[in-house]
Amino acid sequence: MSLMKKLILSAVVAAFMTALVSCGGGTFGVQFEVYDDHAAVVKYVGESLNVTVPAEYKGVPVTEIADGAFLDEAIEAVTLPDTITRIGENAFKGSTNLSTVNMQPGTTEIGSSAFAGCSSLESITLPEGVKTVGDTVFYECRALKSVSLPSTLTEIGARTFYNCKELVTVTLPENVTAISSGLFWGCDALKSVNIEGDVTEIFDGAFLDCVSLSEFEIPSTVEKIGGSAFMDCSSIVSLRVPDGVSEIKSQVFYGCTAMTECILPDSVTALGKEAFKYCSALENIKLPSGLTTMDEGVFSECSSLRSAEIPSGVTELPRSAFENCRSLVSVKLHDKITRAGVLTFSGCRSLEEMTIPADMTAIPNSFCEGCSSLTSVTIHERVTKIDASAFNGCGSVTFRVWDGSFAQYWLSEMGKLYESMGDASPENVYEPPRAPEPETNGGWEGGENG
Repeated sequence: MSLMKKLILSAVVAAFMTALVSCGGGTFGVQFEVYDDHAAVVKYVGESLNVTVPAEYKGVPVTEIADGAFLDEAIEAVTLPDTITRIGENAFKGSTNLSTVNMQPGTTEIGSSAFAGCSSLESITLPEGVKTVGDTVFYECRALKSVSLPSTLTEIGARTFYNCKELVTVTLPENVTAISSGLFWGCDALKSVNIEGDVTEIFDGAFLDCVSLSEFEIPSTVEKIGGSAFMDCSSIVSLRVPDGVSEIKSQVFYGCTAMTECILPDSVTALGKEAFKYCSALENIKLPSGLTTMDEGVFSECSSLRSAEIPSGVTELPRSAFENCRSLVSVKLHDKITRAGVLTFSGCRSLEEMTIPADMTAIPNSFCEGCSSLTSVTIHERVTKIDASAFNGCGSVTFRVWDGSFAQYWLSEMGKLYESMGDASPENVYEPPRAPEPETNGGWEGGENG
C-alpha cells in the first residue's frame, strides 16, 4: 500500500469512530466525527432505547448533534451533556417513540426540524442559553402538551409548532420580537399565548386553524399583521388591532366565526381580500377614517353584520364586498364613490334602501341581486350604464330617478316602476338610440329586366 493511501485511510479512521457503551437497555453505539478541538455525534448505530451522549470523546468535548444523527430511530429517551452547543437539522426527526429529552444549559442553537415528527413527545424544556430555534422544529409533534422556552430565546422559526394538536398554552419570552409564519398553525387545543416582549410583527398564518384560541391580545407594539394570521380561529370573540398597523391583509380574520367585535385603528388604510369573510357573528364594525382601499369579498358572508358606513377615502367598492351579508339593514355610501364591483351587495336580503353615489356612472351585474327586502333605490342622473341583472330578485322595489336620465330610460325598457326626482340637468339627459331606418331601394319598384 502506498504512503498516500495509508495517510488517507488513517485520516478516515481518525475522523469517524464508534463508541460502544453498555447500559441497562442494551448496547448502543454512537458514531462520532472528531475535529481538532471537539467532536460531533453523526450517527446512531446501537440498539438501546435510552441514550446518554457522553460529554467527552477521545479527549475533546462533544459539542454537536449533527444533522440527521438520530433520524427515524426507535429510541425512547435521550440525555445530552452541557457541552452540546448545537442540535442539527433533522437530528431526531421521525423518532416516533422519543418521549423524553433531557437538555442542559450550553445549547445555543436548535436546527430546523430537529424534533419534527416525534409523535410521542409530550413535554420539553429548552434550557437557558438557547437563542435560535429553526423552522419546523416541533412539526407534527402531535402529543406535545407543554413546552418551556428560555429567556435567552430571540428567534423561533416558521411552523415550529405546526399541528401540535395537544399544545394548550405557550409563553413567548421577552426577547422574541416576531411571531413567525405558521408558528402555531393547526394547534387545535391552543387556548392562550402569553407574550412577554415587544412583538412588532405577526407573520402569515401565525395562528391559522387555532380553533380553541380564545384568550389573545394583539400587543400594542405590533406594526404588521400577515395574511391569514388568525384565519379560522373560531373561538376568538374580540380583538383590538393596535394603532400603527396600516394594512389588514388578505384573510387575516377569515372564518373567525365567534368574533363579535374587531376594533380597527384609524391608521389602517387598506383591507385585504376576504379579510373578514365568514365572520358570521360580527354585528357592527367601524371602518377607519383613514381607509382608502377595500379588496374583493372583504365582508362577504358576514351574516350578522347589520350596518356599514364607507369612509370618504374609499372611492371604489370591490367585487362581493358585502355579498350574502344577510342581516345588513343599512349601508351609507358617500357621493365620491366612482366604481363598484359585481355582486357588491348580492344576497343582502335585509337591506331596505340604497342610494347610488353621485359619481358612480355604472351599476354592475348582480350589484343588489337577491336583496329581497329592498323597497327604495335612488339612481343618480349621472348613471349611464346599468346591467340587466343589477337588481334581479329585489321584489317590489321603487326606483327614484331623474326625468330624462339614462336610469329612467332603462327602467322603462325593463318595465320597472319608478318615481320622478325632477328633471335631469341638460348634460345628463340621455338620448335613446334611434331606431334604424327601414331599407329602401331608392323609389325603384323593381320589375323584370328588359
